Amino acid sequence: MRKFKNLFVLMFVFLFLLFVSACNNSANQKVNDAKDSSVVNKDTTATSTQKTNKDTITVSSASKSSIKESASFAEKPTILIYNFYVTNRCPSCIAIEEATTKTLNTYFAAEVKQGRIKRQILNVDDDANKKISEKYQAFGSSLFVVRVLKGKETTTDLTGDGFKFAKNKEEKFIEILKETITKALK
Repeated sequence: MRKFKNLFVLMFVFLFLLFVSACNNSANQKVNDAKDSSVVNKDTTATSTQKTNKDTITVSSASKSSIKESASFAEKPTILIYNFYVTNRCPSCIAIEEATTKTLNTYFAAEVKQGRIKRQILNVDDDANKKISEKYQAFGSSLFVVRVLKGKETTTDLTGDGFKFAKNKEEKFIEILKETITKALK
């Protein structure tokens, strides 16, 4: 009887570790050229990143002030937040998404409204999301903060912190996410 009990505990631990590893990616940070980079909005519609070439812009005097605003905005980084999930979601996966929403609404509402921060929530099991899931190697629940500046992407994987803190220590996770986004906006 004791032998079966030990076997049961061992199998439970194995399954738990398997589940956690399936929901977690191991990459921490990677830098990619953004040749095929896309900027996405909350409605999951993709539009291509636009670069401005100062030598080819012809401007009328009436629109000079708006172009100056656009030029200064173009020199600022854009932050893309990708919440990947699987069809059968665990409580931790849901907590990560909810804490991310809370963080954006509380601390970055203006940047979201301006379009400097864009978020996309994607099901990795959906064929329509296959390409972007592969790009970020998201085969399970994942959270990525991607900084796009001058055609380069810097990706920070917050999946591990999300699984550690979002469900039981939400404020700690929110602080980590807030700090990561604040740093990326600079």
